[in-house]
Amino acid sequence: MSNEVNYMQQRITINLNTDSKKTDKTTILEYCRSHGIAGIETPCGGKGTCGKCKVTVTKPYYKDVLACQTKICDGMEIIVGRKESTGTKEDSMVVLTNGGNVSEKFNEHVNEHVNRNVVLKEETANESEKVESNEDTLAACDIGTTTVVCYLIDKETGQIISTRSGANPQRSFGADVLSRIDAAARADDNDKANGGLQMMQTQIVSLLNGWISEMLTECGRTKVSRFSVAGNTVMCHLLMGISPEKLGKAPFMPDEYFGRKFNPLDIGLENCQTMIIFPAVSGFVGGDITAGMMETVNCNELTLYLDIGTNGEMALGKGDRYVCCATAAGPAFEGAQIELGMPAAKGAVDKVWLEGRRIKYSVIGNDRPVGLCGSGLIDALAVLLKAGIIDENGTILSGQELPILFRSYVFEVEAEEAAQSTEPSLAVHIAPGVYITQEDIRKLQLAKGAIAAGIEVLFKEYGCKPCDLDILTFAGGFGNYIDKASAAAIGLFPQELLDKVKEVGNAAGNGAVSAALSQEAWKRALEISKDMRYIELASYPHFNEMYVEHMNF
Repeated sequence: MSNEVNYMQQRITINLNTDSKKTDKTTILEYCRSHGIAGIETPCGGKGTCGKCKVTVTKPYYKDVLACQTKICDGMEIIVGRKESTGTKEDSMVVLTNGGNVSEKFNEHVNEHVNRNVVLKEETANESEKVESNEDTLAACDIGTTTVVCYLIDKETGQIISTRSGANPQRSFGADVLSRIDAAARADDNDKANGGLQMMQTQIVSLLNGWISEMLTECGRTKVSRFSVAGNTVMCHLLMGISPEKLGKAPFMPDEYFGRKFNPLDIGLENCQTMIIFPAVSGFVGGDITAGMMETVNCNELTLYLDIGTNGEMALGKGDRYVCCATAAGPAFEGAQIELGMPAAKGAVDKVWLEGRRIKYSVIGNDRPVGLCGSGLIDALAVLLKAGIIDENGTILSGQELPILFRSYVFEVEAEEAAQSTEPSLAVHIAPGVYITQEDIRKLQLAKGAIAAGIEVLFKEYGCKPCDLDILTFAGGFGNYIDKASAAAIGLFPQELLDKVKEVGNAAGNGAVSAALSQEAWKRALEISKDMRYIELASYPHFNEMYVEHMNF
């Protein structure tokens, strides 16, 4: 089963007389964060630059305001969240979930390398102990920067018996890890409990507690014997209440690399006996990559593993030798920095293509288009390039340079909408009311340039060429939904690798399930983390030149 989280509409009335912690200097965003009120998107982390944290104030005035810039006052009434919802799946973010059983790849691994019954039997208590401790119930979780997925597993059968998935509530502190590192470092000296680190830890622990409790009740169970967690290094620091502040400055060394057992009660995680967290390789190549590679990479095939989500993490290698890196791609490909960008939710344009002389599109939920999600953005770039609407430098053409068939698609954006741009304020219609601006294209070029340059560095450091590759693996929700031909067309990865692409779904989540079930799988993850050599791109010779070169199409 799957139960996705929606940000439903909430009406809030502020009473400063009964809330002594807050003053009229507190912003709406700060108030909602401290009271656990979800539904406010702040990709910029509350700096007032993205314009996406709009809420409706109904008293003492009626208008839409930016939550991060508007101070609260006594008696203020606010509407937060969606104005309508059909309660269908399309209302939620699209999250990759597992099926009813452990992945086929894990079963192949077990059949070939592990006596599964022995592995499971080793850790099974006798019948009297089993009834008391529920040793037959396991759990696994993939904590992503954007989304979180949690599974309840029957240990005897290996089946996933319940699933929960939804948006990471920490998104109110920013869309990317750097925003959350910055937020975690800002603590209120007079109110430590409401500092960024403490609030973000409370948010994720509360979410997991709620989901685990729901799933246990749903399946008639009472306790989880082992909880396996995969996540990037920053997300795992926030889960454990460890400051990730060191990851925000050179040399980007984390305080904790994980790869061991933890006591769930230390962080207030209930109904779990023990917790294991996948090992990180560096500050920006975390346990989610280790988990995904353990689950999907064949030791005998040279594999390029790409996890292109809010962060761009990648690894290349086979056997006992891998190189890895993380790119500063930012969340642009998930729509966070794009004027009309949005998550993969109802109303998002998710596919764009050319049909004759017309730009065609599809919308999640078959509803009115309201924005572009990541897969739609990749397609849109490829279409604009193919149609000759943008040139190889990513510049929107105009006048006589623009193909006559597509001149009606290009228009000039109003001055206030292009205030941040230093280029001509042009934009291209994609769907009714939905367009992509020149500034949007520049941000997408920065993201794809960083990823493409990172791939080039990995091939160089491993001592091989793209033609030597056996498999190009795309992991994670975004990587699975994008059209690979569009991605190759814009230069996200070398065109010659297109026929080697393999999609592996939520590899990190699958890996977490495997490690919950098998000690052998957990040991393999630990081995992979030790076999990986991390390359810091910020100090890599000539990386900036490579980056700039790959920004073009």
